[in-house]
Amino acid sequence: MLGLIKSYGLHWHNDRVFWGKPRVAGTLLGAASKGRAARKIDFRDQRGIYALYANYELVYVGQTGSGDDRLFKRLRTHNRDHLSERWNRFSWFGTQWVTKQGVLSADTSSLKADVAQVLNILEAISTAISEPRLNLQRGKWSMAKQYYQCRLEEDEEDEEDK
Repeated sequence: MLGLIKSYGLHWHNDRVFWGKPRVAGTLLGAASKGRAARKIDFRDQRGIYALYANYELVYVGQTGSGDDRLFKRLRTHNRDHLSERWNRFSWFGTQWVTKQGVLSADTSSLKADVAQVLNILEAISTAISEPRLNLQRGKWSMAKQYYQCRLEEDEEDEEDK
């Protein structure tokens, strides 16, 4: 049985996202490890659940994936709407996996889970989003893989200059 959540990212920084510019699409880059040599994956087209934080305080929870709505589009909207000054980090929990070619899968047809798996996933997402101080267990993720946010290229160049 496969789980619903295939990949996720926790507490990514709003200011490390390349939001794009006229005629240049933005990117939402992450990697399976924090090393410089890690393969970068663009999660902009991810579907699933996301949470917005002011530092680490939860301020908003939303979903993405219906129609042409995707993670990057929703985050960019919140970067411009009434929430724009109220969040600086986000977490996401996606239904799409990273293929062997290092790109986000387009297929979600193999999403299957039984009731116990769904409950475990809902508990894991709720716990990861809200981080209740009395929860010692962090939830059961099944086959989901965590991805870490990549720094923007300018940030990497600044680090090399130091």
